[in-house]
Amino acid sequence: MNIALFDAAKYWSGGAYRVYLCCKGFKEKKNNVFLFCLPTSRLNILLKNEVKIFNLHPVFDLDFFAFIKVLYILIKYKIEVLDIHSPKFYWIATLAAKILRKKVFITRNVEYRKKGLKKIINRFLYNNLTGVIAVSNKIKNALIEDFKIKESKVEVIHDGVILQKTKPNDIRIKYNIKEDEIVLSIIARIEKNKGQDLAIEILNELVKEKYKSKLFIIGKKEDKKFYDILVSKIENLNLINNVIFTEFVENVSDYINSSDVILCCSYYEGLPRSIIESLISLKPVVSTAAVDIEELKDFKDLIIIINKREPKKFAEAIISAINNKKQKTYNEKLFEKFSYINMVNKYLEFYIR
Repeated sequence: MNIALFDAAKYWSGGAYRVYLCCKGFKEKKNNVFLFCLPTSRLNILLKNEVKIFNLHPVFDLDFFAFIKVLYILIKYKIEVLDIHSPKFYWIATLAAKILRKKVFITRNVEYRKKGLKKIINRFLYNNLTGVIAVSNKIKNALIEDFKIKESKVEVIHDGVILQKTKPNDIRIKYNIKEDEIVLSIIARIEKNKGQDLAIEILNELVKEKYKSKLFIIGKKEDKKFYDILVSKIENLNLINNVIFTEFVENVSDYINSSDVILCCSYYEGLPRSIIESLISLKPVVSTAAVDIEELKDFKDLIIIINKREPKKFAEAIISAINNKKQKTYNEKLFEKFSYINMVNKYLEFYIR
């Protein structure tokens, strides 16, 4: 098949990583792969010699010039399937596909619900697709409810995970963190929905209770104003020596394996890749209700859900998770559920159904 994928993530994210794995996997399965992404996308570097890349940055949803370029490329390279992973490309790519009578899919990584006129407009969009891929059952159910899509047109395909084969590096050594210090990590781009401000307040609760603790905030600054708020909060709480901003890191698994507990403080989530990787690596996760979802029920001995955004309750759960460490064994069945090959195969099967 000739497959085109569309991604407009400004910064590296779980969604962009999914696109990367899809491109690699589809090519390994002997398909021709074409990628539309922003000029600043890290995918340009990672896939430079792997797939045909077209840099495009639509100015608005129905950018005429971007539409013409997409239409031309679809015709020139005889694209058969389009899979759109970013809202910035939803309308122009879908319209081009419908004109040329190509199969067109949207992959949804987030649950964000639409209201009023936006819901009506998006209902028209989704009902003109060949199919929709949702990363979790929660997102699938929301799509069906909001846009009245036939259930047969929505397929749940979980994020694929590739486990690190080499022994992880001990990040504690790099930052001179002592053995008796608690290490927390929150892995997400820095913006309000991801709730890094709550993570700082949780750290403050631990410090107030005399626990020597460090917090890694791992991810790119997407919202500069929110980042500035975080810095002010850290300064006001006198936590400058306890918080480490890493920006983007290649070796996320090293931070996961060097942490005592992984935090998820989001208001909304689909099925975060960092949480999947943490749980498969047998690291306890303390989270908001954002990841209280069906796919993670099998990890109930490793994940603690706190329904209210109360820092003290999070801090108590962290201490409980650390004190109640049990010998846990790697679960091959769970890894298979979220395996990279499983994800790629499910995509290709859905494309040709």
